[in-house]
Amino acid sequence: MNRKNLALAGVIGGVIGLIVSFLLAIEYFGVGTENIANSACSALGGGDSCLKVAESAYSAIPGVPFLGNVPIALLGFGFYGLLAYSFFLVTRAKSNEEVSKFISLLFPVLVLGLILDLVLFGISVGIIGTICQLCFVTYIVTIALLGILFLLWKTEGKPKLNFPVAIKEGITTLGLVYFFSFSLGYASSKMWVSGSNSNTLATSRGMDSKEIQSKIAVYFQEPTLGIQVAGSPFIGKKDAPITIVKYADYNCGHCLHTSHILHTVLSEYDGMVRVVYKNFPLDGTCNRLMQQPRPDASSCVAAIAAICADKQGKFEPMYRGLYDNLEKGVAHSGSSVVNLANSIGLNVNSLKACMASKEAQNQLNSEIDEAEKLNIQSTPSLYVNDRKIESGTPNPIFLKTLLEQIIQKM
Repeated sequence: MNRKNLALAGVIGGVIGLIVSFLLAIEYFGVGTENIANSACSALGGGDSCLKVAESAYSAIPGVPFLGNVPIALLGFGFYGLLAYSFFLVTRAKSNEEVSKFISLLFPVLVLGLILDLVLFGISVGIIGTICQLCFVTYIVTIALLGILFLLWKTEGKPKLNFPVAIKEGITTLGLVYFFSFSLGYASSKMWVSGSNSNTLATSRGMDSKEIQSKIAVYFQEPTLGIQVAGSPFIGKKDAPITIVKYADYNCGHCLHTSHILHTVLSEYDGMVRVVYKNFPLDGTCNRLMQQPRPDASSCVAAIAAICADKQGKFEPMYRGLYDNLEKGVAHSGSSVVNLANSIGLNVNSLKACMASKEAQNQLNSEIDEAEKLNIQSTPSLYVNDRKIESGTPNPIFLKTLLEQIIQKM
């Protein structure tokens, strides 16, 4: 195969990578109804595997200035856009020397991309526990492009490659092309799911607009409940006009998914929303309302650890760490909490003393007493501005629409 045909194959591979990365971005910014990304994943035999990855804590870079949460897929979009452009330039190259420079430039880029793909694959299989079929296609594309580049090098007579010089001369162009490709992917994927279908909170499904409006009407008819929030840990601005109270268990998968949704809510409604966190461990060891104790009292250990981390001003990293451990399959225990405490800079001795104290147990008991008055029987249970919404993982479109209507009424 000659140079031009190989380069064209590289362009096609890059375009395939762009398309698949775009679909993955749509899956992250996905809506509460089926979309093209869901269909593509299912067509490849992946079912909801792509959705599971999109809902995990590893699917995006959180809190990027001016952008909010940025899905990892958009980094791939920039990567494949850069490769497609570079292979296109190879088709226009007029000398072997020029082609050698492109090979020297693309080889380290592709090797780095392959390494990152291997890391992501390891996270997907080892931590999230699934294989996203669309993600797997991008891994194959990266390997194929690396193979095409190797064949191109052989076709050119195996020229000596000078990586440092090629990178030094091409780094600025690489950066500009990558930035342009990433920006195009970000804007186009956001536009794709904009308007009535937009759901930048998560990828839950199952509610049409009529049902959402019906549930919102029910919400506004709910009585206020007088939930006490003073002294409870929270994330967000203290004077935010909207307060969401979350009762949860750190061993609850639905609570984990809800934490992702609320994390994005806090990012998108910065300054408008704060989330107050309270404990309702589904564990008879420390919750008198539960019949059965959990093995090793893991839910109770986690709840007390979160309460005590708040005493040292470290609630948020402890909260996120506990759910990260749940997602990784790490059981909550005294040792896992100590390891987490060390990693987030807590005074471990103070934490241990607090966790053994009557004060921490009393705080947990008071939260359970309040939960009893609210008739909480499952987690997560959410309350928005002192009014109840349906228990369970909230539909993100419903929650976003509700928040916007509350804001309009202010």
